[in-house]
Amino acid sequence: MTTIAITYNEKNEIARKAIEFILSLGHFKVEENITPAKKKTLKAIKDARDGVNITSCNSFEEYLKAVAE
Repeated sequence: MTTIAITYNEKNEIARKAIEFILSLGHFKVEENITPAKKKTLKAIKDARDGVNITSCNSFEEYLKAVAE
């Protein structure tokens, strides 16, 4: 699969309608540009929801010890 990045002025009616037409064909999808930091944050949120890779601490000192490992 090939990825193409398109930059356009969303206020320009012709550009907006062209994008809407391309997407209406059903063969294309929009992917959000996710930075590595955002991807890591989203994984951490998913892990917290799923209850995996969780470290529980009873004090701040215990936390500092856990993150130092």
